[in-house]
Amino acid sequence: MLIACHKKVRCAGLLAAALAIGLSATAYGAQEGGTTAATVTATAERRLHKLEKLFKICIGDRKCGYINAKGELVIPPRFEDAGEFAANGLAVAKENGKDGYINAKGEWVIPPRFESARRFAANGLAAAKENGKEGYINSLGEWAIPPRFEVARFFAANGLAAVKEISKWGYINTQGKWIILPRFESTEDFAANGLALVKENGKWGYINSQGKWVIPPKFGGAYSFYACELAAVWENGRWGYINTQGEWVVSPRFEHTIGFSDNCLARVKENRKYGYINTQGEMVIPPRFEEAGLFAANGLAVVEENGHYGYINAQGEWAIQPRFRYALNFDTDDAYDLAIALENGGKKHSYINAKGQIVVQIDIVCGLEVLKNAKGEIIWPKYAATQTCKD
Repeated sequence: MLIACHKKVRCAGLLAAALAIGLSATAYGAQEGGTTAATVTATAERRLHKLEKLFKICIGDRKCGYINAKGELVIPPRFEDAGEFAANGLAVAKENGKDGYINAKGEWVIPPRFESARRFAANGLAAAKENGKEGYINSLGEWAIPPRFEVARFFAANGLAAVKEISKWGYINTQGKWIILPRFESTEDFAANGLALVKENGKWGYINSQGKWVIPPKFGGAYSFYACELAAVWENGRWGYINTQGEWVVSPRFEHTIGFSDNCLARVKENRKYGYINTQGEMVIPPRFEEAGLFAANGLAVVEENGHYGYINAQGEWAIQPRFRYALNFDTDDAYDLAIALENGGKKHSYINAKGQIVVQIDIVCGLEVLKNAKGEIIWPKYAATQTCKD
């Protein structure tokens, strides 16, 4: 099955890509305190590396590291798991079963001491777990909001984060104060339009930042507002789209859908096949695919046709021919991302660019998983390049 996840939907993506800015934690901490020599150094370093991107790659016995867009190994695989770099230049990494935060050089900035941890938000706070409870830390690893919640989520742009306490969900501000008291059965983060999807009495609806109902809870299933001011909702066994007033814009007639991409095309399922509609509900790319993903910022969407995966553009034309046994989306929010595809009977994981060119590949040499560059040269582990296989 294709894992076609939008960033704003909580779903797992295989070997998810990670963005790095390359700002040292020491310099970043000084930057928060005011204008100092370290602040100037941090600013210069951030400008120097602002276009550098690192992508998570896991190999061998689940050791994870990072490559750049050229396929060069930047941080060798040594972590048990690793996550996406945030705007402050830090990424979650796991060692000895504990989570901490590293910089773009792979150095520990916040030692691995948490039971679990999440990416830093734009406000400089990240959810972390200690002694079975979750709270929020700052970029120095200090508790900004002590761990007292059952679950703590990402801070949205409006400064509110969904948290769970005594089996109910509500929203807090950056001081840890309740803005919306915990009364919901389930919640999603606030969308860019200021509405949050929440569940009450078994039904889904949408609230504003004051916790007031904008769209009453009446849907059996729903997704957040992602793009184009439309949200997918489920009614009478079918999916359609409503606007921010809760009015039907696209009547519920599809077997499945998620949300609109930034290009205002949405993946929908009709007669067991996937196609794409516009915001008027018109089918602009006929349903002919067995599987399909959202359109990424680079204008491509992964699709499966006749058992093979490739990538199409917004006109439904092949941008990368369907030659893969399996493939994942390009990052839906980033035009310069890499995507993962499986070739040669599914034995080789290839990282490809938007032209379909292999940038780096995970292969097996002498029974050992190795990392190869676009030329087929082994770049990790180095000793494997000179290893002689035994029969």
